[in-house]
Amino acid sequence: MPPQPAERPLAAIAAQFVCFMLISVADTILKIIVSELPSWQIMAIRSASGLAILTPIILVQMLRGRGTIVTRRPGAHLFRASLSAVSVFAYFEALRELDLPVATAILFITPFFVVALSGLVLREPVGLNRWIAVAIGFLGALVIIRPGPEGVSIAALLAVLSAATWGAAMVAIRALGKTEGTLAILFYFNLFICLIALVFAIPGWQPVPLWLLGVIGLNAVIQLVAQSFMLMAFRFASASVSAPVQYTQLLWSVAAGWFIFSVMPGPHVFVGAAIIVFSGLYLIWSERRPRSPG
Repeated sequence: MPPQPAERPLAAIAAQFVCFMLISVADTILKIIVSELPSWQIMAIRSASGLAILTPIILVQMLRGRGTIVTRRPGAHLFRASLSAVSVFAYFEALRELDLPVATAILFITPFFVVALSGLVLREPVGLNRWIAVAIGFLGALVIIRPGPEGVSIAALLAVLSAATWGAAMVAIRALGKTEGTLAILFYFNLFICLIALVFAIPGWQPVPLWLLGVIGLNAVIQLVAQSFMLMAFRFASASVSAPVQYTQLLWSVAAGWFIFSVMPGPHVFVGAAIIVFSGLYLIWSERRPRSPG
């Protein structure tokens, strides 16, 4: 039987579009709450909220015979969660200093990490055209970051680290999706993220107001739905094909930055983002054009 992921690219694009729209909403909420609590504590509470929401759903689905959390690959789940934990922590810390559209634009290099790792780890074909797109994409990132004689800001470096580890986590999701069900992936992701975050959060735990617990819980719901759409996309098409849809996230981030935080990014952010988007469009075009025989 041919693998399902290569059969429905348009469905994957639609699922990723919804996914990144929801992620933009979640990021807007995070930009507000990172000033209230340490990053590891936010991660721990959000993951615990996700587990509380997932558990009854998982039990119902298991009783109906529609899924299971039984896995033979706990190490793979832990590895993916560890990558995601580093990515999320780095992004939370970057959000403390960077405007939301700038942080989002830097994360646009995530698909290029996915392209590279898809070839190295998943053995998916990665031709010269994809490597050209990767090079152009990183050029766009440099335009956004604007390294100068004084170097690059720590916040910008954290955003790049977040992109790199999130790209690796996306490839790990792709690999897990070949053998693991959606319920298992979502359950172990939130379980391991919660445990990892608690290790770092407990020593400096701070009291949490009820309103903030509610906001973090809402963020957890949005993230869970976004994760579901991401998993759906990766089952429909290869990670390197659907990942460039992330570019639509800039539209939502700019809108949120303008209407909620009264911030409009500088021209260099739009120029850098345009270069990255161009590289993604080039990638899509080069993959779809007819190949000459021989």
